[in-house]
Amino acid sequence: IATMVWPQTMVLYQVDDRPYTTANNYSGFLNHFLDALDGSYCHFTAFGITGDSPGIDPSYPDNQPGGYKGTVLCGAYKPKKVISISYGEGEIDVPKNYFLRQCNEWLKLGLQGTTVLVSSGDFGVAMPPGSDTATGCLSGSGQNQTIYNPGNPVSCPYLTSVGATQLEPGTTVLDAEGAMQTNLGPGAELFASGGGFSNYFPIPDYQKAAVSKYFAQHDPGHPYYVADANATNIGENGGIYNRGGRGIPDISANGANFRAFNNGTDGHWFGTSLAAPLWASIITLINQERAKLGKSSVGFINPVLYANTDTLTDIKQGSNPNCGTSGFTAVEGWDPVTGLGTPNYPSLLKLWLKLP
Repeated sequence: IATMVWPQTMVLYQVDDRPYTTANNYSGFLNHFLDALDGSYCHFTAFGITGDSPGIDPSYPDNQPGGYKGTVLCGAYKPKKVISISYGEGEIDVPKNYFLRQCNEWLKLGLQGTTVLVSSGDFGVAMPPGSDTATGCLSGSGQNQTIYNPGNPVSCPYLTSVGATQLEPGTTVLDAEGAMQTNLGPGAELFASGGGFSNYFPIPDYQKAAVSKYFAQHDPGHPYYVADANATNIGENGGIYNRGGRGIPDISANGANFRAFNNGTDGHWFGTSLAAPLWASIITLINQERAKLGKSSVGFINPVLYANTDTLTDIKQGSNPNCGTSGFTAVEGWDPVTGLGTPNYPSLLKLWLKLP
């Protein structure tokens, strides 16, 4: 990634301290990162919450051995123009009002010219086994771990969610890619591009036409429910996904067989955590070319992408199974496996150089 954006540089944001990352006793996620980028986020009130949430977010100073002894850094860092996040958890891991407050902060960053890309997950229509339930799938309304489990923060509609693709066995870079799904060992039949529909957020306006077309032309055939305002009816009527939710992912990129060394050991790596930084590099290069023309960074990119789908390469094969089902299938147009597709850099650059 660094070689793609050189001579521009990268910044690693390391959030929270060693006791938190080791024990992981808190369900809160990313609030302290947002505190550091926006000092007002430390204190402002929204959705009945003021500042960080005790018991959900870690508290500082941390008196544990090795803990951070300072106070929360509020507004200590200026946001970069492109941020890539390869971490997540289930939507249900935090209260809905916590997530809504945080999601609005991502909106603010987008309006200020920062593009935030988040990996969509690697377990198909579920979270990792053992994270929320033994299988990573949800229970409710009489169902036991058969309901699809969307992620957080990736389901926030003001972020760009990134799924993963792969070259199919026996093919070359000149051939069509498929959705990432690979066998990596026990339970690896579940290792696939994360996708599905949010239980917390409705379909955003920029996505409505794409999602409507998907259901009209490629209905997955699974029973569904429409989540109520507080997401208390998950699994109603035997449904296994929320038909009225924000779709995940928005886009995708190759996330399979990346060669890397870990502690001196050569290996091949997989995941949407590889795809999101690829997109971050592409947006960084586009920002660089726009700057040469005196134009601003592109900021929140979703409305532009959904209005210009011809700038992406559609992925039409593969799926993201889990929860005892086939999950969803990659089809023509947007789908909850690979989104709108993979980047076509020349087309994307041409588009954004024309825009104000």
